[in-house]
Amino acid sequence: MANRIFTPIQPKKISDEIVTQIKNLIFSGILGPGEKLPSERELAKLLNVSRVSLREALNTLQSMGLVEVQQGNRTFVRPITTRSIHDPLVAYTKSSPSNFLKVFEIRKYLEVGCAHLAATNATDLEIKQLEQSVDEMEEDFANNRLGASADLRFHTIISEATHNWAYAHLMNTIYDLLQEELRIAWGSIFKKKDRRQKLLEQHHAILEAIKSRDPEKAAKEAFVHLTFAEENFRNGLKIED
Repeated sequence: MANRIFTPIQPKKISDEIVTQIKNLIFSGILGPGEKLPSERELAKLLNVSRVSLREALNTLQSMGLVEVQQGNRTFVRPITTRSIHDPLVAYTKSSPSNFLKVFEIRKYLEVGCAHLAATNATDLEIKQLEQSVDEMEEDFANNRLGASADLRFHTIISEATHNWAYAHLMNTIYDLLQEELRIAWGSIFKKKDRRQKLLEQHHAILEAIKSRDPEKAAKEAFVHLTFAEENFRNGLKIED
């Protein structure tokens, strides 16, 4: 009877060990969405494995949707979504301006939670990065630039400052879904300087709440900001409720 409950131990392939290690780093949040992995040569050296085993592991991770291998052997961590979720949402978002706003609404409520957590968990370095993003927005405003890149960076840092890898990955997925539509909308809706001035003031308010370690205020200011953006998108895209 005892003989039947044991099964022989199968030695793991080196590539499987690599997959397990990198997957654990991603799921634990040590490797964040969008983060670039070391070069193939450097990573093989760090892991003490052959480049053949490493390539096999990276191909497996890519098929799992955890990394993206680009030209020049550059490898980036992907937001944790399966294609069965991501691809239909892309099609849904692009199918109509109304659907774009429905996905933006998801972003709004997720990001309110991010701001709340960031006010508690943000490190001094992350607060410094937020300050630098706002400084860049001010420079863009002074030079009559839209400042969309600095805006995206600001919100990405907030999601990372939650120190909750699930939030960071979800928000990166939402940003990825909305990126093209937001770029087009920014170019038409936020051309007016008074609107950009309002956005700048709202980013300052979110930053100050996070610096003050006030979660409730940070969440409130994030809601005010994203509701303002949502209403402007709705009016600019001429969408009826």
